[in-house]
Amino acid sequence: MKLITDKPSYIIDPELDIGQSNWDAPNNLALGQIAMENLFRTVALEPNSAAIPFKVANRPLDIETMTFDDPLMQGRTISGEQLLNRRIFNDALMVMHRGKVIHESYRNGMTADDRHVIHSCTKSLCSMLVAIAIEEGLVDSKVELSTYLPEFVSYSAWQGVTIQHVLDMQAGIEFNEDYSDPDAHYWDYTRAAGYYPTLDGEPAIGAKVWAYQNLNIRNYKPGTTFVYNSCLANILGMVLEVVYQQDLAVIFEQKLYQRCGVESDAYFNTDPQGFPITEGQFNCRLRDFARCASLMINEGKNLNDEQIIPAEFITELVQVDIEAQLAYQAEHNDDLFTEGQYHNQFWILNPNQKQFSMLGIHGQFAWFDLNRNLMIVGMGSYPIQDCKLMMSSLNTLWQTIAKTV
Repeated sequence: MKLITDKPSYIIDPELDIGQSNWDAPNNLALGQIAMENLFRTVALEPNSAAIPFKVANRPLDIETMTFDDPLMQGRTISGEQLLNRRIFNDALMVMHRGKVIHESYRNGMTADDRHVIHSCTKSLCSMLVAIAIEEGLVDSKVELSTYLPEFVSYSAWQGVTIQHVLDMQAGIEFNEDYSDPDAHYWDYTRAAGYYPTLDGEPAIGAKVWAYQNLNIRNYKPGTTFVYNSCLANILGMVLEVVYQQDLAVIFEQKLYQRCGVESDAYFNTDPQGFPITEGQFNCRLRDFARCASLMINEGKNLNDEQIIPAEFITELVQVDIEAQLAYQAEHNDDLFTEGQYHNQFWILNPNQKQFSMLGIHGQFAWFDLNRNLMIVGMGSYPIQDCKLMMSSLNTLWQTIAKTV
């Protein structure tokens, strides 16, 4: 591990006036998301050996010329090129089927050498590390969080909240992550973590302190209601630091990233205090993201068939769980994925079909279909953080490719 940026300039492009305050404006996203090291203190996770090569299919899948149902204009069809560019705002895409790459493409200015922030897909990588820690006997998912982080003992809101509740975002802690609400907790947190300039007189206290000071009100019984809360992933990162007695970036590098046979450095952005922002600030090349994600369709093994995460982590992930489905729909109804579940920092979108995903704002994803041994990995610059049309467009891409292969 090495330090890339110690004191960020907060400037991405001075001529276009792109920096900390507007990196995620729709017209700036394509550049902003591949230049996050200019905005954050950043460390690099380094490979430790030669990259594991991909197997490439003899007959590639030409997605751009395929025909898709238009998710915006019902009853019409569009080409794959139009779907990727005009509906999904995709920057990079890879498809692996039965262990071989059948498609790899880049658009919107991105190249194979660029490192793109994967936002909340970082959460899923963190949960894979938690699975490793559980297998090593360092973490027990049934134990209360405060056992590992005694700072939370004094808050009654955290009594009875287990590691598993945190993994499943069923902690019952009050949090609002409505990106369209300027008063949501999320925006206060992101300023504290360094995503944006702070307000006058408001210090950038960092992810850890913000969690201790603000996540202290309970509004649901733990284990009953799914409430998406990015800060819970940071708390999992804090637990990993305690049990391994190492910096979280080192844990990511040694326990996961290097073991996936990656080809280049990944960048991990930290808060001003140096804590890696586990909920969404991992940056890597498309191919290296695919190498890490491929563990989920290869029974926890890397491309050399070396076991990295427990196979049981994956088989258990896609089990149909009626209580999890009820919790998933309890606060907000999802009529696109009506049987959806959220488990271990993954979105189990169609458990009956063993389809699940890592998901991040602005169109980042790694989508899996275990029955078809299919993985689709994408990086994007969707103009807003999230919406039903974006998810419908992604699902159109996934399901049409699944039927085609």
